[in-house]
Amino acid sequence: MAARPDPRRDRTVQRRTPGDPSLDIARFPAVQRLLRSRAFPLGLVVAGQVVMWLVVAAGFLGAAVPGRNFATVFTWYFWFAVFLLLTVTVGRGWCLVCPFGGQAQWLQRLSFTGRGRRSLTLGWTWPARWGRWGLIVSAGLFILVTWAEEFFRAAAPGDPVFTAYFALFMIALALATFLLFERRTFCRYLCPLSAVVGVAGATGVVAGFRARNPDRCLTCATKACVRDAQDGHGCPWYVWPASAESNLLCGLCAECFKRCPYDNVGLFVQPPLTSVVEPSHRRLDAAWAVALLLGLAVFQQVNALSAYRRLDAWLNRTLHFPGYPNPLDYVGIICLVAAVAGGGVWLTMRALRREGPPAEGGSFAQWFTPLMYGLSPLMASDILARQLPKLWGHVLSVLPAAANPFALHRGLWGASASPLWHLRLVAPGAVVPTQLVVVGAGLAASLYATARIVRGELDGMTDRPRLVHAVSTAAILGVGAAIALLYLAMRGTP
Repeated sequence: MAARPDPRRDRTVQRRTPGDPSLDIARFPAVQRLLRSRAFPLGLVVAGQVVMWLVVAAGFLGAAVPGRNFATVFTWYFWFAVFLLLTVTVGRGWCLVCPFGGQAQWLQRLSFTGRGRRSLTLGWTWPARWGRWGLIVSAGLFILVTWAEEFFRAAAPGDPVFTAYFALFMIALALATFLLFERRTFCRYLCPLSAVVGVAGATGVVAGFRARNPDRCLTCATKACVRDAQDGHGCPWYVWPASAESNLLCGLCAECFKRCPYDNVGLFVQPPLTSVVEPSHRRLDAAWAVALLLGLAVFQQVNALSAYRRLDAWLNRTLHFPGYPNPLDYVGIICLVAAVAGGGVWLTMRALRREGPPAEGGSFAQWFTPLMYGLSPLMASDILARQLPKLWGHVLSVLPAAANPFALHRGLWGASASPLWHLRLVAPGAVVPTQLVVVGAGLAASLYATARIVRGELDGMTDRPRLVHAVSTAAILGVGAAIALLYLAMRGTP
């Protein structure tokens, strides 16, 4: 199996320690009833379905003016910003309502509630050698989709039909993957949003579903939490609750909670940043995903500058490419930022080994991976801050757009003449300060997380931990300052 633990062979459990999340909200009767109900998360997915298909219909049939079309207004002024807010606060909260995976899973299981073992899928297993790099694949797809969104001006906003095509592309990709591969292979490896949700969601307060007593899982004969049976399905995310130690890949679907015969699975909450600083088993693909997504966030700042526009126009003329953004400078800037991140860690390692005592050790991955985890809050805050100009300037137009999605003469309650089309939440002059506040919060979180990581994980690989702490602190401050200066230079450009 690619990433799904085999309970018959995998005896690695995450022993509970004083630092593990201790508040199990599934102990509360009301929460327990909700989680055991088959209406959860079915009702949330159905709500997501309604909105998604309304976006598709409005993209084809709604107003031709992008700023008044529900598809473009909802998706690019409201949804993406709320998606990021939900991610950095909750974790994989979006996965609870995601219409793409939810719809495809219904078809794969031939069931809305998840009961029974019938399925409509070839049941292929994602190759294990690919599974180790799953979050890089997801980040790469997100970068590719973002390029297409920029090229077709889907979020400028451009022609609303491109937003509808974007939604249909995601639906088709999810359906194809679910029909070919087992369980939620799409959600774990191929969803363009999975890497963003996973690495940015590490700041969130929901730790996910975990075993209350991991030792009990070792003696469980049913392994119902991960095995399919007549009364339901095992974890579709390939996560064994006894080995979970972060919220990176818990989709919060509650399948393990519903099916555990010993009531040994709980839903734990944790202080913010716990999944950044606490995991003892970190993933290298998650670290590279952070570096690549930071590169994408920086590109989306740089592309608002006049110097970039001149560079992009010159490349387009030279390479005879039809328009912005030229793939060469797009990929080049993203890879340059990721390479600087990796190169900085490598040079620091080399300097310590050259000048330090023989005790200096650790591989590149052992240094790079935890340090990129520490950088993830700043990366997440940068992506969120970039969405604020559209959110503050246009989010209220979602209301009249929703009241008149198909461009009727006046729409519901006279929506076509609503003053909300032009009302801003934040004045233009206050946009940049809000962006700096968000980036500042991410910078403070990254400084705190990196300090904890250096003390807890890197001290043992060097005889000069204070120097490592000083260098990592200076590097994060430098990245934060560069991001802040770019926002000042952009002057609130959407």
